[in-house]
Amino acid sequence: MANRTSNPARIGSRFFPTSWWSRLGLFALVWVVGGTTLSLLYSDVARAAPSNRPVQVPVAADHVSSASCRSCHPGNYASWHASFHRTMTQVVAPGTSATELDGLELTHAGLDYRIHQNEKKYFVRTKPHGAPATDLGPPQQITLSTGSHTLHVYWLETGDGRTLGQFPFAYIIAEKKWVLVKDTFLAPPGPQEIYGKGDWNSACLNCHTTQPRARLTPGTATFDTQVSEFGISCEACHGGGRDHIAANRNPLRRFALHLSGEPDTTIANPARMDGPTSSLVCGQCHSIWMFNTPTDQLAFMRDGGKFRAGQARLDLRWVAQPHGTDHPLERASLAQTDPHFFGDQFWGDGQVRVIGRELNGAMASPCFKGGKFSCLSCHQMHPSKTDAAALETWRTNDQMKPDMESNQACSQCHEKLKSNLTAHTHHAEESSGSSCYNCHMPHTIYGLLKATRSHQITSPTVRESTDHGRPNACNLCHLDQPLAWTAGKLSAWYGQKAPELDADDRAIAAGAKWILRGDAGQRALVALSMGWAPAQKAAGTDWLYPYLIFELNDPYAAVRFGAWKSLQTLPGFESHAFDYTIDDARQKNALDQAYRKWWFEVRNQKGGYRRETILESTGIFRQDVFDRLLDQRSKKKMTIVE
Repeated sequence: MANRTSNPARIGSRFFPTSWWSRLGLFALVWVVGGTTLSLLYSDVARAAPSNRPVQVPVAADHVSSASCRSCHPGNYASWHASFHRTMTQVVAPGTSATELDGLELTHAGLDYRIHQNEKKYFVRTKPHGAPATDLGPPQQITLSTGSHTLHVYWLETGDGRTLGQFPFAYIIAEKKWVLVKDTFLAPPGPQEIYGKGDWNSACLNCHTTQPRARLTPGTATFDTQVSEFGISCEACHGGGRDHIAANRNPLRRFALHLSGEPDTTIANPARMDGPTSSLVCGQCHSIWMFNTPTDQLAFMRDGGKFRAGQARLDLRWVAQPHGTDHPLERASLAQTDPHFFGDQFWGDGQVRVIGRELNGAMASPCFKGGKFSCLSCHQMHPSKTDAAALETWRTNDQMKPDMESNQACSQCHEKLKSNLTAHTHHAEESSGSSCYNCHMPHTIYGLLKATRSHQITSPTVRESTDHGRPNACNLCHLDQPLAWTAGKLSAWYGQKAPELDADDRAIAAGAKWILRGDAGQRALVALSMGWAPAQKAAGTDWLYPYLIFELNDPYAAVRFGAWKSLQTLPGFESHAFDYTIDDARQKNALDQAYRKWWFEVRNQKGGYRRETILESTGIFRQDVFDRLLDQRSKKKMTIVE
């Protein structure tokens, strides 16, 4: 007789019940035991976590981490994992940095910085510039990096709990270049640093991590910071997943939901929300917000925010629009403590001018007021195709929906304009002048060394430039035309009443006037616009050289960077080398060499330069006008940080 236990099926049946109810009971037991085990393991990990930097500790009440989403939502997990949101903050280790850190040597303010790797950690040591290696001080660990695809900013342990300090250098990924952090932002010249000790713990973490708790030790400047996850995780946009997972352990519930097509109320889905509520999910980070009261700020720093996706308002905070009448006491206090708060971040009429604050612009748009328009009208967080190539295209294209980089983004609502586009735009249908984006969402936002589109959907006017200094959409393309030319077109085409204009606005190209007279923010935008292909096609390129070369000596490093990058788009200067961080004397020398190259090698020797561009026919500046406008240049000090 055969041994009955030799049958593999029977061996398995000893440990796996045959009835479905028994199997469900076993599954439940395994889940509870497994969950308890993981909780205990996580508690051990939390207790053993590094004490010299912020750590990941999910909010016990409702967060479970993005890893918990992967098994049931592999496609959505894949797109999130490929996104730049995920890597907004990372623990610095081999493979997480945009460049190799081991062996890096940098110098700043009389100090030499030397980085070395020890196992999977990186440390920096300093010594007086030129001193022997024996003078290197004690190592400081480089703990975290902030930024994803444009810049990496690095943070150091300070020896003061989990309080971080700034590593003074940042890495520009596209340029493969290390520069001072202050030279990656629009900041006045001078030795000041952008971030000080504890700034990451009290400010940066709010939009570069999920569910942050700064946890300032009372009566000290020491932080014991925790976050649910570094970077922006699934639960930042969908709310805590603990209840969702618990409810969907029941396969019958999942099957019933699938058949009914009803939404799962245990998790938030911004795609199913009305426009303002959906947009606030993004706006919890992508807006300029303030705390309601100092008490609310302390609560936020201690326990984290209570806002969850699906709520109609931010908790403890308010989205700060400059001309609003809400929160009068807070506005009065802000005017006292930070009188430049609104002036540096908004144009005079209230349009936001700093990158990454799209909700402020969207909220002021007519489209938004209808209740249907949201961030997800044009963007998608989870594309249907999740192969590597498709995800790379999606994430580098601002996470747009298919075809949303075209006029389809607007014509999905404005269908009547689609049938006869040129009658509305007065430009050829396939030209950049018939792009809805270029006219209604121009590049008037600055940050991260680039110009980006405004998300306040408006129609161009000349008055926005004369009254508030903001480059209008027409002249961001037609840089070579005076404002009077633009006023005439807008009057003839759309019946706009032309404003009173001074002699300069009637006779001088707007681009030339802005780059000479404008404040640092205007100059940065115009310098970058001079390298924009649609503007070069509309305005020509011959006259741009002397202006971009002149701006290689602008007092603001960010303006010099924009001028250099635009200069590289012009024939003859494609590989032109320039270090925008060098001192004034070397800037002037670089300017002189570049100008000589243009004059003798690249300049159109036949002449014919237009008077409106403040150039003589030969290409030399009309010195009297040039000097006058330069003397009128705005002396306003500006700081625009991301």
